[in-house]
Amino acid sequence: MAASCLILAGGRGTRLTPEKPLLEIGGTPIIERVARVVVPLFDEVLVVTNTPDKYRFLSLPLVADERPGCGPLMGIYSGLRRIAHDAAFVCAADMPFLNEAVIRAEFDALADFDVVVPWPRKRPQFLHAVYRRRCLPVIREHLDADRYKIEALMQHCRTLRLSREWFVRNGLTETVDRAFSNINTIEDLRRWGGGKTGPESRKAGANRPPQAEGAGPDPLRSIGADVLDKIRRTLVEQETAYQQNSAEEVVSSLWAHSVRVGRIAHHIACAEGFAPEPALLSGLFHDIGKFAYGRYHENDTPEEEKAARFVAQILSGTVYQRWIPTVSEAVLSTYLEAEATSEIGKVVYDADSLDKLGNMGVVQFFAKKALRRQFLSEEVLIRTSIELTYAHHAPDTLKTATGRALAKERRLRTRRFYEELTAEWQQLGLGAFTIVEEEIAGVVCILVVPRTCSCGGRLAISSDIQDAVKCRMVVVTYHCSHCGDERAFSFCLPNVKGLPPSAPLAGKAR
Repeated sequence: MAASCLILAGGRGTRLTPEKPLLEIGGTPIIERVARVVVPLFDEVLVVTNTPDKYRFLSLPLVADERPGCGPLMGIYSGLRRIAHDAAFVCAADMPFLNEAVIRAEFDALADFDVVVPWPRKRPQFLHAVYRRRCLPVIREHLDADRYKIEALMQHCRTLRLSREWFVRNGLTETVDRAFSNINTIEDLRRWGGGKTGPESRKAGANRPPQAEGAGPDPLRSIGADVLDKIRRTLVEQETAYQQNSAEEVVSSLWAHSVRVGRIAHHIACAEGFAPEPALLSGLFHDIGKFAYGRYHENDTPEEEKAARFVAQILSGTVYQRWIPTVSEAVLSTYLEAEATSEIGKVVYDADSLDKLGNMGVVQFFAKKALRRQFLSEEVLIRTSIELTYAHHAPDTLKTATGRALAKERRLRTRRFYEELTAEWQQLGLGAFTIVEEEIAGVVCILVVPRTCSCGGRLAISSDIQDAVKCRMVVVTYHCSHCGDERAFSFCLPNVKGLPPSAPLAGKAR
């Protein structure tokens, strides 16, 4: 939605703990459960907190109260002053079961009101409500007079109260119990299966996973078996030839990746209202030229051009022949990453990117490293900077609204995983790393930086952006002033807007 969201994480936690938003339910911090609902839903999400270090793992903008100690009204005021939109959904950071349908319905009811407050039972839910920026003068007046009760605003702002009857009319009564639950006591936490694992947390209903929506029929079943088999055999044969394995050992990582991209492209196309069949086919073909004839980027010919030839070769004479121009154009347009030339090209670009984000992206990163005989080590940890940087920029670089919404949530998962991995690495005495945001020639890069050299000396970092065959490439060099050891790694930057010409930056000590 073209609106903002404010997650208030400033409570003192007098009834439970100041760390309440970080308590886990189902293995996930409560505030992260909140973020997983609102990040894909809103154009802008901010966390209002006076303890920003606790919540940096969310990779969301953080806003501090202008005057701490004034309660949630100050949080609402501080957040509303920073939002880019006219209205914001305001929610507490301890509501683990936010419901998208309820939130959307609240916004649909906003009309010309200043505030929309749900009142499903005896109490109003001021921290699950919608507020317009034009409430700011009234809020300021109350704060200056040391009046901190949110309900006092209702006399001065046009307020719509969503009664129990409203929930009945909108078919939302069954959502109330979970949607408005917050965690105030240890009993609340245990009720929903949170806290430490133990007999009490395994009571009836505890740790019960949310009901998943059905995935529906596999779109691959809509493709003729002969065509699907030709695509599979072509991908497997080429990758196997490139890897120079024995005839008994086939390599099929590209086939597995292409199947996932095809399915994701089908999902995005359906959500965007595009034709799903050419999207599915384009996803299956998008990487088929990567190891064409057992070679990789021979003569620097774009792999997409070779892929287009396979499209014509495999689909000619089949019921899918009419899609050859559409699929070829979509595959070719993935080479023009910043300027996808067709709707289906944008869908495939997003599907390919989403397959490399979040938990799936983490799994594939380490699987690819293992295929190249590179296993978990300091060098591999440093290279996770690539995954973090792409995840950070994904919501701004994908081409479809569906893709961008999906990318926002996966950015959180990617950042959280690598933060926990580096923390475990240090805890076991294997070495210390810091995840930092480094601006390199105007582009934010998320770097996993070793705190010291293996000799114990301080490391200096120098960064540069250079031209490569298919991308603008960032080169990061680590130099130890004590032992003189120097290491460098590079990776292609995502196509963010305003990427400047290559320009070396001064080294920075760590």
